[in-house]
Amino acid sequence: MKNVLRPANFFKLFFICLVLSNFGAFAQKTTIYLVRHAETPVTLPKADDPVLSEAGQKRAEDLAKLLKGKHIKAIYVAANKRSGLTARPLAVKAKILPRVYETDSTGVKSIAKALLKNFQGNNVLLIADTNTLMPLLAALGADTPFAAVSEQDYDMLYKVTVKENGNVELDLDYYGQKHHENDIPEKYLPEINHPENIRPFTNY
Repeated sequence: MKNVLRPANFFKLFFICLVLSNFGAFAQKTTIYLVRHAETPVTLPKADDPVLSEAGQKRAEDLAKLLKGKHIKAIYVAANKRSGLTARPLAVKAKILPRVYETDSTGVKSIAKALLKNFQGNNVLLIADTNTLMPLLAALGADTPFAAVSEQDYDMLYKVTVKENGNVELDLDYYGQKHHENDIPEKYLPEINHPENIRPFTNY
């Protein structure tokens, strides 16, 4: 006896295929979170490669809590102690070994290209220094909301979303204890762009 696919079963199969197709398209959305390394001790003369201060250690823990449920697949850090220590709490919880990237102009372009190529549909965390944050955003195809990052800007989370069609969106938010000199322009705040979003992780 031949197996006949009934109309009801056919449409059910078609619906499942459609859902899976849309899910596959959705999964291609790539999200890259960028933060500046957390606070270091305010001492003179400054150490060449300082560790985090007590406030910096607390911020690193806050970052881990914030990104705990974001399914981070990779963590990239600059080749210094402050970047590695900022990433450490999340890296330990997520069992991810951070990878080191070069912070010169060539390295910035290379890491941006590698992220966009190798982590499509995934979430990645990138720890940056003051002078590399804006170049990294530009290399990823995102806006650069500041001409330069202040030495006092520690509490900002940059979220770069690369959609399947290549469009790039940038959202910014504060996290942890307040510590900034520049205010985030309103157009980059997530509740301005997407009113349904809530910012439960800020301490303001």
